[in-house]
Amino acid sequence: MKCLPAIDILDGKCVRLSKGDFDKSKIYNKSPLDQAKIFENAGFKEIHIVDLNGAKSGNRSNLSIISKIASDTGLKIQLGGGIRSIDSITEAFDLGINKIILGTSILNKKFARKVMQKFDPNKIIFGLDVELKNNIFCLVSHGWNEVSDIDIFDFIDEIKPVHVLVTDISKDGTMSGPNYDLYSFLKSKFPYLKIIASGGISDINDIQKLISIKIEHAVIGKAIYEEKIELMELLNVI
Repeated sequence: MKCLPAIDILDGKCVRLSKGDFDKSKIYNKSPLDQAKIFENAGFKEIHIVDLNGAKSGNRSNLSIISKIASDTGLKIQLGGGIRSIDSITEAFDLGINKIILGTSILNKKFARKVMQKFDPNKIIFGLDVELKNNIFCLVSHGWNEVSDIDIFDFIDEIKPVHVLVTDISKDGTMSGPNYDLYSFLKSKFPYLKIIASGGISDINDIQKLISIKIEHAVIGKAIYEEKIELMELLNVI
């Protein structure tokens, strides 16, 4: 299991949201670069960054900050938020980003297929944010403000991505535990799928449970900032 500490950037600051609600953001560090250096100094080699302004509106106003993190640290970065074109993917890679997370844009399945053909699939992560709608886990877009009618299982079956970051937004920022059932169902139906779990992780026991259902990676945010999990605990996860 690889644990990735998260930095969500909103208006130039490191924040956390609750259930994706932009009106319920809490600032944890006014400098995302300083926060990234905290993770690097603790021993992490890779972090997860989301440009929340980009995710919500497509306005990538935090790009200079993200570029600074890439240039001033030795961290590998997986980046999501507002990356919705081939050109913006290429631009992010040119900045030194290691992996790209695509969310809103891949609801256009033609675009999703084009991305898989053009880029190394091991450097592309499909961010599948979901919300329960009529007993179906439907994909959510535009900073979690729009709920589609696309079933996550149907989408994966049709597009066949390699790496997915799956977030049940009802769990995000709640520290109430991940949606283990959803991850288990995904693993049983798509055993080849490399899943990054995100949302709801509250302590090291949640990490161990995810390992038990063979989840490869996990993103941890609020539990770190609220000091529910020590960074050294995450580094020592087996």
